[in-house]
Amino acid sequence: MPEERDELGTFGELLPGQPGFEEALAQGQYDFAKTRFVRSVTSDGVARVVEHAAARRAKLRAEIDNLRTLVRARHEAAIEHARAYGQILPHRVGKTWIQPPSQLEKVGEFHGSERFYKRAEKAAKEYVEVRDLLVKRRDQLISMEEDLRHALDDREAALIRQMESPRGLKAALQRDPLLNVAYQKLKSLREELAESKPATDGLGDL
Repeated sequence: MPEERDELGTFGELLPGQPGFEEALAQGQYDFAKTRFVRSVTSDGVARVVEHAAARRAKLRAEIDNLRTLVRARHEAAIEHARAYGQILPHRVGKTWIQPPSQLEKVGEFHGSERFYKRAEKAAKEYVEVRDLLVKRRDQLISMEEDLRHALDDREAALIRQMESPRGLKAALQRDPLLNVAYQKLKSLREELAESKPATDGLGDL
């Protein structure tokens, strides 16, 4: 038994000849023309914003690359000094911590342990400082990307809001002939549909 054809097409779309098809088509053409107009008007400003952001982003990325190299070097140095101190006082060194020698461990066979501890402590602090700076710069890069997207979206949104006013729409139609054609077509079609609707007397269908 053949399947019955969906009145709105296979995927629920309107088909030619059905009520509302011409209006939906005209609306789509107008929306496309409006999007094209908005992007064409904002393109110069967007290009300047992107160019400025690209220069800042390139500088920040170069700094991040340098910091990565420095982090690796500082990490290796911290491990090396911790191991050297750990050979003297192994119980004072853990995987993520080091402890200073006691007063008794500073003399006798462990003499010099405090000097090794200070070297290890200094190397660990230097590593943590540059690691934290790398994290901060990465966060700045992510924030910069988000700010750029918001700035571009805000430019288009501002122009769209202007077009919602009669004055802004009139200026846009005068500036873009293709947008004007799409708008006039949609407007004319809606006026025809409004005129073709039967007048009601408030009594409803008899």
